[in-house]
Amino acid sequence: MSQVTIYLEEDALNAAKEAARRADLSLSKWFAQFAEAEMRKPKTTWEEFFAELDRANASSPAGADGWDALLVDRYADLGTDTPREAF
Repeated sequence: MSQVTIYLEEDALNAAKEAARRADLSLSKWFAQFAEAEMRKPKTTWEEFFAELDRANASSPAGADGWDALLVDRYADLGTDTPREAF
């Protein structure tokens, strides 16, 4: 079984603790059940997945989580890709 460290705002942590208490579960078990429920949800298409990421990034104070800027800087000197051929 894997271990995970998460960072939450105090309000979110308190809400999770209250939900776990109401369900008569430990906080760890409550999060595990939450993750398992997410796993059982219908899978999304790649387009839906990336649209969800874009929505999350748009709500971030920086407009993104910082990775976009890192990647742009990191790969800036690589030039352009070769055009792809259609099959």
